[in-house]
Amino acid sequence: MIRAGDPLDSGYPVVIAGGGSVGLSLAAELGWRGVECLVLEERQALNDHPRANAVANRTMEYYRRWGIDGAITEAGIPPSAPAEYLWVTTMHGREIHRISLPPFDELVATRQSGGYAEDEHAWSPYLKTITGQNEVESAILDYIHELPAVDYRFGWRVLDFVDDGGVVHCRIEHVESGRVETVDAAYLIGCDGGRSVVRHQLGIELSGRAALASFVSLYFRAPDLIDRHPFGHGNIFFPLHRDNRGFFLTWDDDKTYTYHLVLDEGQGWESVDPAEAVAAVLGEPIDIELHSVQPWTAHALVAERYREGRVFLAGDAAHLFSPTGGFGMNTGVSDAIDLAWKLQAALDGWAGAGLLDSYEHERRPIGVRNTTEAADCFDRLIAVMQCGDELEADGVAADARRAELAADIKDQEKLIASSGTLLGYRYRDSPIVVSDGSPEPPDDPRRYVPVARPGHRAPHIWLDDGDALYDRFGPDFNLLVLGAADPTPVADAAAAAGMPLRVVRIAEPLVREVYEADLTLIRPDLMVAWRGNAAPANVGDLIDAVRGAALS
Repeated sequence: MIRAGDPLDSGYPVVIAGGGSVGLSLAAELGWRGVECLVLEERQALNDHPRANAVANRTMEYYRRWGIDGAITEAGIPPSAPAEYLWVTTMHGREIHRISLPPFDELVATRQSGGYAEDEHAWSPYLKTITGQNEVESAILDYIHELPAVDYRFGWRVLDFVDDGGVVHCRIEHVESGRVETVDAAYLIGCDGGRSVVRHQLGIELSGRAALASFVSLYFRAPDLIDRHPFGHGNIFFPLHRDNRGFFLTWDDDKTYTYHLVLDEGQGWESVDPAEAVAAVLGEPIDIELHSVQPWTAHALVAERYREGRVFLAGDAAHLFSPTGGFGMNTGVSDAIDLAWKLQAALDGWAGAGLLDSYEHERRPIGVRNTTEAADCFDRLIAVMQCGDELEADGVAADARRAELAADIKDQEKLIASSGTLLGYRYRDSPIVVSDGSPEPPDDPRRYVPVARPGHRAPHIWLDDGDALYDRFGPDFNLLVLGAADPTPVADAAAAAGMPLRVVRIAEPLVREVYEADLTLIRPDLMVAWRGNAAPANVGDLIDAVRGAALS
């Protein structure tokens, strides 16, 4: 619930510092699970500047569980519109390269019940959903409004805290009045962005590459812009001319845009005139209705630790990205989903002593992996944004240069078609995953290999009745039964340990073919914990391992 003037409680199981996309997602996941939490967002309202534009297929799989995937899809580029990504010299120049993906409506209409293929369109119910971060946050906030377990407060922030080993005592401030109160929490989660107060108080440093480039983001409305350039609809345009280089994003039915312009070294963002910048890339003056201007800097940084005691980091507090590839917000959402079920397990008393430790063990390597991949996409993109007017010239030499750029850009298609990064992450050597000894598939940023290997994402499959396999799963552990194996020993061992588990029977040969086992234990975050053709003799040890008790 969004509570403005209501008194604060003296304590909450979870306090979340920061109510942006990751803090909202963590609160929504906790609230969906019935875990009470307090969210403190120092702004008076959500940031209405779009910022991130791509909601990953993995993120949409999680949002599907809350029933908000439709609202997010409808809030962005119309689902009937083709997904076009264009590299152009300028918005008035030449097209160098284009990626065309099917619109969401076509993806839904052409899916085959029970169908499965080694094809990107079959890897998930979604491709990337192009919806502004502001719209995503608004949809989650609307959902949270109906969750009694969530206490969401605008205009409050965490000043400091003391973790005494049993409780985190948080001093929080009402920004407008300056009033300071103390709230106790079993756990404090820092989702408070790149300048995280929580991370700074913990003394946790960031490592990696800082300040890859500085940008100014111009958010504006220009209904006739679509008629003023030769390329037609595009989800994203990448102007390559060094004077106009950046990202030009469409937000709706070709009326509202953001232009993320790369600043020259030493150039202040205040020096950019928005109307002049848009006119320069378009090649002629155009009337724009400017909504907002925000500067930002691209990084590839990851926190040295994600946890200290009862305090955790997630989202931008834990990692800072270049936006190339659309990994930043989406990595943060997966942080939140991983952490939420582990917090619930700890609060409900069935977590082993090592379960909360597994959050950093699993998620920090993914932070390093994904920031590194985003930085590589950025480096390669900037490398093709170094030419000037020769991009527009006629003649053999200019044609050759454009062809060279097109070949380079085609090799960069992982910038857009990045399901390998978004779906193919895996928790190598996780202490709460039980290996089956099967070979690990390649970790390719472009191509995802659907495999039910422990530590990997449970593969999506459309069932014969048109449901997604994920739709059959509950919020806790799910034991997928695909053959004649008896699930009773696993279910009984889980019950004895107090670990909630649902038995899900699917009598479809195709699912068995993909999962390659009669029994697959799937975690609450839709990752595979274990698989086998029969319950192991040491079934109690299996349950202890996946709930973190084997680490005690």
